Amino acid sequence: MTTYPKIAILLLIATGLLWGTTTVSQVEKELMCTCGCTMALYTCECGRSEEMRAEIQQMINQGMDKEAIVASYVAKFGEKIRSAPTKSGFNLLAWVTPFLALLIVGVALYRLLQRWSRHQPEEPEPVLPPERQDQYVKQLEKELQEFEEGEIS
Repeated sequence: MTTYPKIAILLLIATGLLWGTTTVSQVEKELMCTCGCTMALYTCECGRSEEMRAEIQQMINQGMDKEAIVASYVAKFGEKIRSAPTKSGFNLLAWVTPFLALLIVGVALYRLLQRWSRHQPEEPEPVLPPERQDQYVKQLEKELQEFEEGEIS
């Protein structure tokens, strides 16, 4: 075997080993800081976040993977330590509800607009039938004539 294939095989093995390793940044994106600031661990800059990062690095050095580290923090602090709810069980509702609400509002708005666009204004009915209108027009003309002549005071 020549040296090039040996080097290529070693590089592939090294890349595979590095690819499977867990980093602190991968884990801290999954967790919330426990200092009470309500920030994700990867954005928090307090002293407690530095302690947590050191603990995570120590767990990685012991050979724990991301899932095991997150599971240990969940066991210690409960589900509230996660930066996002899991996508299973009741927590799935937290992922689905916003999209479901948008869908319901969208459908309701669509139907409302459809109803409004179908509704054509009807021609208003006259207040009086035409025969009665003629009677009042004649009476109005008569009273205006009398008013102009000064008979009505």
